[in-house]
Amino acid sequence: MSEKKEILIVGAGLAGISIAWHLAKKNISFDVIDCGINHSSAIAAGLINPVVFRRMAKSWRVDEFLPYADSFYKEMSSELGQQYFHPIPIRRGFAHQQEYDLWIQKQDEPGYQAYLKELDEEDINFNDLKNICGTGKVLGAGYVSTKHFLEDAKKWLTSNHQLHTENFNYDLLNPETGTYKSNQYKLIIFCEGYHGLDNPWFNYLPLQATKGETLSIESNEIKTNETLNRKCFILPIEGNKFKVGATYVWNDRTLNTTEEGKNEIIKLLDLLISKNYTITEHQAGIRPTVLDRRPLIGKHPVFHKLTIFNGLGTKGYLMAPLLAKECVEYLIDDKTLDKEIDIKRYQSKLNN
Repeated sequence: MSEKKEILIVGAGLAGISIAWHLAKKNISFDVIDCGINHSSAIAAGLINPVVFRRMAKSWRVDEFLPYADSFYKEMSSELGQQYFHPIPIRRGFAHQQEYDLWIQKQDEPGYQAYLKELDEEDINFNDLKNICGTGKVLGAGYVSTKHFLEDAKKWLTSNHQLHTENFNYDLLNPETGTYKSNQYKLIIFCEGYHGLDNPWFNYLPLQATKGETLSIESNEIKTNETLNRKCFILPIEGNKFKVGATYVWNDRTLNTTEEGKNEIIKLLDLLISKNYTITEHQAGIRPTVLDRRPLIGKHPVFHKLTIFNGLGTKGYLMAPLLAKECVEYLIDDKTLDKEIDIKRYQSKLNN
């Protein structure tokens, strides 16, 4: 890191890559420090779902997030040479009559036609899922090839001499001057995922480590033109390969896979379909989540050279592109952050 850069990004997962891309578009010089091991972004299925099923409601700000995410991933695909976002509808199996009734109610409401396909006889009588109340198809959904996305983004950073694989040492940072080791930065942006729990300047924020386990399976009997969903998801990846998940265990930072997690997914999978399949892989990762389900973005209230961009949670691949743009505009162009994501909402906790 001999060449002087303006900004230091800590973390090269989804959050850090999204920030880096937007800084590059503004011709802002930066370094990225990453430990080289990703326990969230790379493990994630990369699902993009515009609907919250438990309320049959649109995801928060989806009308803004979805088109921007689509353009963001297309831009990266064009420049890096590989397709990352793959549109694929979600087939939701209704667990009970109330879900069916909610869908009927919502599908004709303004703003929902782009996401909830109007039910027809095929949906109601769909027989590839175990259910008693029919199914509905979610439009505008898809997934990001997380492994290829992160690998290619890191190659892009490496080719520009911006990625430095090492552990970040908090003891070597002067928060007042923005000096790390012998390099002084105008801003330092922490995009650390669940490692943010150990950050001495932002550990007052209610970040949680939410462990999740997934299975990779192969099957010649499951259809590959839709993601299947009810209590778990079955995401077609390529050919006869699928990703299935996921479990949720709060405040667990262990990265080992468990028989309990595996058996939970198998149980949910067998409640969803009556198809033969073979398990090929079992993975575990840790999501950075927040109690109020809103990301943590903003400057430290005392050390203004320190910024956090974290807590993207389970909808990270949908939200990260636009939120990164808003974060960069907040830092570089002095624009105002959305109050729902600004860490000022937790400022009272700093002195508690």
